[in-house]
Amino acid sequence: MFFRTVIYQGEYPVKNSTVQRRMEEFNDPEVEETQVNIPEMLELQVSEIEMLQSMFPNSEELRLDDPAVMVEIRQYLDGKLAYDYLQNRIGFTLKITPGIQKVTIEVVCLYPHEYPSVAPCVFTRCEQMDRNNHSQLNEDLQQYILGVDRGEICMFSVIEWIQENFVKYLKKQPATKTKKKDIEYDKTFSRLWIYSHHLFSKFKRRDIVDWAHEMKLTGFSLPGKPGIICVEGNSQNVDDYWARLRALAWKKIVIREREDNAIGKKNINEFHKFDRFEEKVFEVRAARGREYRMDMGLFCDFLNEHNCGHIFSCYFGVDGKGTSSSVT
Repeated sequence: MFFRTVIYQGEYPVKNSTVQRRMEEFNDPEVEETQVNIPEMLELQVSEIEMLQSMFPNSEELRLDDPAVMVEIRQYLDGKLAYDYLQNRIGFTLKITPGIQKVTIEVVCLYPHEYPSVAPCVFTRCEQMDRNNHSQLNEDLQQYILGVDRGEICMFSVIEWIQENFVKYLKKQPATKTKKKDIEYDKTFSRLWIYSHHLFSKFKRRDIVDWAHEMKLTGFSLPGKPGIICVEGNSQNVDDYWARLRALAWKKIVIREREDNAIGKKNINEFHKFDRFEEKVFEVRAARGREYRMDMGLFCDFLNEHNCGHIFSCYFGVDGKGTSSSVT
């Protein structure tokens, strides 16, 4: 087989091939089309973070994922660092206590370099909220963010919306129903086959892998045009992963197929088709303009090796032909 796994070490993919370098040379087409002024966007981001830090000065309330990113961005804005070397972006976690005893909600935010011309990635965590209500909170939060005018910083209005609406999601379901739903989640193994119009952004690719590792999910991602993601594991974690993924800025992203299986008394590992989550990079072929596409024959071989060959037609509408079928 001639497919390659891209190994992640720390923050960045290892650039161990021409294929990997080509994938990272291109900016996201959505960004190119809108002609985003990156320095202006980063200036706004720094300004917003500074205002948030003044409002939440306690480090236990507002925690930057990596404080060094702010230094790097300022160096870039001062002309001391080339954009190619600005490999990180602003991320933070904000703890909000809405005045209810023993209830804390964490607001997790990631800023694409293009924010606020594109939406920020925001989701919440709350141990005191049941799963159904928490999922609904994140769903409604995404709808609110999508309705905010682009081009203006919005985290203050997002935080205000959470503070004003948070309480109604704390309403618990009847105990018997909640318990039954939790049991269903715990005993269901799910697999999502996700299609995106394209997947080039190094930040999205990093999040896709890191979030899967965080949630103990397995599967793979295939960057390029189109972008393909398969994620499998505990049903609740799979649903939470999908909620985070949707919160990123996409031209198009949909679930092409969902597989749910009752675990019963079996070991959950019996349902896995993949033993880890990793990014796959197959042989790259030049396409129209600056685009590069993966070798779909090798992708078909990969699916067949994992007993997933049927899924090829779900993505492309035709039966897949592996590399062996072309040998005479």
